[in-house]
Amino acid sequence: MTVLVFLWGAPFGEFGSPPLFFRIFGSFIALAFVAMGGTVCLGSILGKGLGPGQIPRDALPTADDSPPPVSESGYRCPHCGAPLGDGIDISPHGDAKCGYCNCWFNIHGK
Repeated sequence: MTVLVFLWGAPFGEFGSPPLFFRIFGSFIALAFVAMGGTVCLGSILGKGLGPGQIPRDALPTADDSPPPVSESGYRCPHCGAPLGDGIDISPHGDAKCGYCNCWFNIHGK
């Protein structure tokens, strides 16, 4: 907003005022930042995320759902507390995906 006010607030034709080309070019760049800032601000006010990885509220497990029974491995999801299933794949680095809440975590901890 400050750049837009600076570019268009200066009178035309005076010493030190930006030429028309710089006013238009700078306005396009500044408007991109203003649009992104407005989108983030509006998203935070409305409580909606912008990222594709966010889970809708109705897809989250509720208190009525119970996690599956404990497996022999003893590992539990740090997000929901569900035990790892028997046929779950774990990467060599220890990354695993919970079959209950679909969140990724590392079995080796942090």
